[in-house]
Amino acid sequence: MFDNDYNRQVERRQRIKKTTLVTGIDIGNDFNAVAYMHKEGNILDRHPILHNSREGFDKFVRITENLKKKHGMKDVLIGLEPTGHYWRKIAYFAMEQGYAVRFIKTTSIKHERELNESSSAKSDIKDAITLANLTREGKYIDTVIEDGVSRELRTLSKVREKLSRQSTGAKNTLHAVLDDYFPELKKLFHAMHTRGLWAVLETCPFPEDVLKCDQSAIADIITKASHSKIEGNKKAKALYLEAQTSIGLKRVGDADRYRLTVCLNDVKRTDRMLHEIKKEMTELLHQLPASKYLLSIPGVGPISAAIFLGELGNPVHFHRAKQIVKYAGYDPQESDSGKRIGRKVISKKGRWLLRKCLYLMSVRAVRLSKFFQKYYQRRLKTKNRFGQLLKKKEALCAVAIKLIKVIFALLRDKREFQDTVRFALAA
Repeated sequence: MFDNDYNRQVERRQRIKKTTLVTGIDIGNDFNAVAYMHKEGNILDRHPILHNSREGFDKFVRITENLKKKHGMKDVLIGLEPTGHYWRKIAYFAMEQGYAVRFIKTTSIKHERELNESSSAKSDIKDAITLANLTREGKYIDTVIEDGVSRELRTLSKVREKLSRQSTGAKNTLHAVLDDYFPELKKLFHAMHTRGLWAVLETCPFPEDVLKCDQSAIADIITKASHSKIEGNKKAKALYLEAQTSIGLKRVGDADRYRLTVCLNDVKRTDRMLHEIKKEMTELLHQLPASKYLLSIPGVGPISAAIFLGELGNPVHFHRAKQIVKYAGYDPQESDSGKRIGRKVISKKGRWLLRKCLYLMSVRAVRLSKFFQKYYQRRLKTKNRFGQLLKKKEALCAVAIKLIKVIFALLRDKREFQDTVRFALAA
């Protein structure tokens, strides 16, 4: 693994020519620090402050083009640390000018700074020089910054993840409210997002409200929401009985009703937005030719495929399945020293949302696909380096790596998944 990483670093360094203007940009909110360097390491120019404004961006282009002309350069390679969201403006602007932009890991910057500086003093321009030097040495990530459908899918995936967390929080809050006032409702409705429960909470949310209503009226409310007359009559009867013996708080005031209304509206709002974003992601997904190959795998639905392709970007940038494994943070990491043998774990240094998506896809694939089910069972019988059988979570991580290899083969060969076929997977 170390040899492969070193060889790739050498390849990246060799791609930098004498006519390449190596640039390091230390990203900031209001302004950026920029340093220019020759392939051999000579500092050609430095600018501690270039503002994130139209004037600042135009000045950046003027300086860059003047240096290219002065030193006979033909192309520009920029290395930057993707700090928060600040990097996007300057990175996409630089790409529009025809400049190549690459990411550099935060850990690489920290280690390089410690090697080159005798003190712990830090400044923006020093970091820009460090970034330029790391770029010159090929110590950048090969990830290509995506635009178009892939970028939109990645953006929507992040928004959906945030909404999912908000939705879970809203449902938990509503659950707590029902615990106070009408805990028996949780036995009648299996989840906080059921339409029948919403209809009841909108019309007769508390036991005293239920007892004031006619049972047939409650049945009609539930039937209309759930589109099932049998279920409506059954739950209305049970609801009426539970309201008579409810252990919820008896004294209900306007503040309690307002609390319930706010919680219910939060659940409905996040649920509606999740449905809207699912529709938007599905429409974007079908614009990508690769989507049909992913959707052919049992357990991979439109949302999973959209998140995967959004986080991955254009698959043509990956030449080996192991690159995707590392990009997702599923590459094995060892910690051995002398006689001490450490446990192998996944590095978790890649894209966390891609890693989460692959794990959930693996869980579903094991349940729905014979191919992955058999592989999972084999991995459960495998022993680790300590002679212990793999745990279920470890076996699922192995399935995730296998899934990456299968997906890579499908995208490479442009074919759909066949559950009975043994795939010739790329290493």
